[in-house]
Amino acid sequence: MKKKLIIGLCSFILLGLNFGQVTNAASADIPKVKNMSIEVLVDARRVAFPDVRPQINNGTTLIPLRFVTDKLGGKLTLTGKNISIEKGDRQIAMTIGGRTATVNGETVTLDTPSVAVNGRTLVPLRFVSQALGETIKWDGVNQYIWIGSTEVPKLEDVAKPVSIEPYLDLFKKGEYVLKFGNITYSQVRILSKDDFPIQFENEIIYRIDYAQLTDKTEFIRSISDSKSQIGTNYYLLQKGEPLKYRGEVVRLRERTTQDNDLRIKYHQIIARKDEDLLGEKNYLKLKLKNIDYVGLDVDSDAAVFVKNEFGN
Repeated sequence: MKKKLIIGLCSFILLGLNFGQVTNAASADIPKVKNMSIEVLVDARRVAFPDVRPQINNGTTLIPLRFVTDKLGGKLTLTGKNISIEKGDRQIAMTIGGRTATVNGETVTLDTPSVAVNGRTLVPLRFVSQALGETIKWDGVNQYIWIGSTEVPKLEDVAKPVSIEPYLDLFKKGEYVLKFGNITYSQVRILSKDDFPIQFENEIIYRIDYAQLTDKTEFIRSISDSKSQIGTNYYLLQKGEPLKYRGEVVRLRERTTQDNDLRIKYHQIIARKDEDLLGEKNYLKLKLKNIDYVGLDVDSDAAVFVKNEFGN
């Protein structure tokens, strides 16, 4: 499908790709993500930690012990401060607060000991994962800890399509994004930010976050492997308000030094074109917190929304 190219060209002509953005083009300031979360992925899926999240102690990531049983398939025995983990022919023994552990009877020195936090026991992630035979990789660009397979699932495997009827009122003055040739989308796939990374038809989007300039100008920041000159376009959906289409602010695009295949991209929340094209006189007052969904203009068999959970 070439929807992205078609809509991208239309938006360039009708809505403007970067023109009318409020940011000072001469500024060297780059939007920053405040407290960018570290995420643990098992087979390319994020792991939810409902109470105690992973912590970094002296450069070592510690994770709740239950993660070992729930996600790595280890059999856990906890007796007082003594921890025993078994998986297949592998056996690990350690003590909360201890500087050493044993793997199949051989003693190993730990960089950081296990600790108790808020009633939960946290253990060194890399040590436990490798001791249980799992591959582990640190991804500094995405702040991801990959465990097991790094094959990113396709959109179709992450979110099932549902009827778009309940969401049509979000497309005021923006019905064009639902059309591809003679086809009008009748379904939508609704994502959470925790569903990323996701493989779309033409790119992998690894994560989407909320970012700000020092002057508090808001952006959506994404990391992907797309090298398109136009960039993926987004649109902002808010009940009772016109759809607001947003092209990438290409001049802010970053190429990472860790992985040259990745690009960091920015989409600004406020845009002067909202006044020119939509009659929004108070366009400067728009905040990301007002938005219900962020639409992704990607090639797909349905519209694609991300619920606004970006922590602004």
